[in-house]
Amino acid sequence: MKLYSLQYLIRKYFRLPRKKLWIAALKVNRWPVNWWDEEVEARRKKEENRQNKIKSLYPSNGKQK
Repeated sequence: MKLYSLQYLIRKYFRLPRKKLWIAALKVNRWPVNWWDEEVEARRKKEENRQNKIKSLYPSNGKQK
């Protein structure tokens, strides 16, 4: 009786690719990476503009309540 490795059994029954071939394929076929999200940047800019508008409308004179 031949004893199979755990990796072999997992690959056989769960249809997983071989690790080295999978890593090589990932290196060759890379997806483009979005380092920022346009919607998130728009929301952040909107909040920043709102804060600036509040500061300009209600300037502080150094006194705090």
